[in-house]
Amino acid sequence: MARPTTQDDLFDLLGGFCNQSLSEAESARLDEQLLADAAARETYLRYLCLESELHMQHSTPVAATEAAGFLASDELAADVLASDGHAAPDLVADHTASAQHFRPVVSRNWLAIAAALVGVAVGSSLLTYRFASQEAPLAEASPNETLRDASVARITSTLNCRWEPASAHLGFGAELSPGENLMLADGLAEITFHDGARVILEGPAELRIQAADDALLHVGRLAARVPEQARAFSLRTNRLHIVDLGTEFGLITTDEGGAEVHVFQGVVHAQVIDDEGQQVRTVALESDEAVRVRPASTTMAKFAASADQFVRSISPSNGPHDGLYAYEGFDYPAGPLAWQNGGFGWAGAWDEIEADNTAGAATNLVAEMSLTHGDMGTVGNRAVQTAQKNRVRRALSTSIGGVFDAAGLVENQDAQRLIGQNGKTVYVSFLQRIDATNDVFYGLELHRADGNPNRVLCVGNGADGCGYGVTSNYNDYGLTNYPPLGEETTDVNLIVLKIEFGNDNQDAVTVYRNPTSLVDEEASRPIAKLTGNFAFDRISLGNFDGKKIHEVDEIRVATNFLAATGRRDNLGDKVLPRVAAGNAKADTLLAAIANCKMGIAN
Repeated sequence: MARPTTQDDLFDLLGGFCNQSLSEAESARLDEQLLADAAARETYLRYLCLESELHMQHSTPVAATEAAGFLASDELAADVLASDGHAAPDLVADHTASAQHFRPVVSRNWLAIAAALVGVAVGSSLLTYRFASQEAPLAEASPNETLRDASVARITSTLNCRWEPASAHLGFGAELSPGENLMLADGLAEITFHDGARVILEGPAELRIQAADDALLHVGRLAARVPEQARAFSLRTNRLHIVDLGTEFGLITTDEGGAEVHVFQGVVHAQVIDDEGQQVRTVALESDEAVRVRPASTTMAKFAASADQFVRSISPSNGPHDGLYAYEGFDYPAGPLAWQNGGFGWAGAWDEIEADNTAGAATNLVAEMSLTHGDMGTVGNRAVQTAQKNRVRRALSTSIGGVFDAAGLVENQDAQRLIGQNGKTVYVSFLQRIDATNDVFYGLELHRADGNPNRVLCVGNGADGCGYGVTSNYNDYGLTNYPPLGEETTDVNLIVLKIEFGNDNQDAVTVYRNPTSLVDEEASRPIAKLTGNFAFDRISLGNFDGKKIHEVDEIRVATNFLAATGRRDNLGDKVLPRVAAGNAKADTLLAAIANCKMGIAN
């Protein structure tokens, strides 16, 4: 009986196949795995697709033309897809023969394998991109067709930025085109590409925008977050070419030529580039893995990733700040949501009030990758309710001496300590998505104690025929005060609730759905308003009846609009205070920063 092949084994076998170093026994193991496992076949196709793309991007124009001619006569692509959308058995059957076909050609010209792999990649494009994103078909225009003067990215957030003179025109909101160089002396700048890929650049650093899905880090460090729709986004240094498979990672390079990539979540392919710009080696990295390329060398060292070396969000999540008093980004391992206890501003962990035990072991879950919406920054994973008898909630810190009490936001109502002090204004924001519309009850809920009668506000598809909108069980005085929120869709929606607490519990709620601006509340038009008593002390997620999946992310409770949308320092760059002159240690540190001596450990 053949021993089972692990994911690491599969990547080793695929690497050996592409490098033409498989033994007969290893080739047989790869064949067995591909025949037995649909997931392995999918990984095989994706791996070869990326290999071909990376080879071709580092080839000369003449070589690329020759490769295209080789591709035209290659018949491998015809066997890639079966009628059910999975890899055809013929592909696996031809695997060994194909490998034999590659070997004599590769001995004469390394680019021949790239051409053959392109054949596989082209034939498998439908399968690969069906899993990647319905919104990102392979047939879209190539980066080379992007106009030089067309914007492909934008600076969406800044913190204490000081730009070098050559980049002095840059700042918050600047549109970026291919060929744009970002030279950041100090501070942090968030760059969001139009396909959703997001990069946080730490000064001192220099980043060149190559294309709509490609950037080159000359020197410095950055953290990148690539959502599903931006898969195959690539980042380069002089020594590494990183192609993303929908993940989050950090990248460092020095002016001496050393480079590191740290994978926080997902899978990336790291290709080592030699002095002539040619790929010499590839390594696949999964979550919590890192690789280092030493200066003036193409050798690689693999080690454990260190997320602490990188700034992954300009808006810090380690405590209250700038009017943000509670935050939940669901930065937990994939698995059950119940008893997870991160973020800040809460009185305890998530508590599973109801769960559909007939639907599986856990139906209030944490799933990998954040929800994404426009320019809004996201960190961590997301909450997902997969069954239809689910409610999970978390209490806010309203106790004496707690964060909301210290901010003067807590009042006593009916022997309960609730957020709702007269004359105060509180914003609650979150991202929300469902996969089926008009499918009965779901929502993010504000509660004052548990139970349906204590639900003071619910955003979603309400009960009792309310449809998609805002409802309240506690304020039970008719549908006229439960306004709709427009057309219900399966898109990610950013909801911002503005609650103005009045005298005698006469409160007013203003609802923004996908506000026009994340920095200017007045530029955004409310979609609904309602009145009642909306003091609360906990937030719940509910999903009942029907068949839909309910997802929520980036929950914030704040006292101003900017904090609720996660924006920070966007009304103008602030220059960092300079270190006093004459301090030898400070002068040494500044000189090191100026020369970008990032200190990659040996």
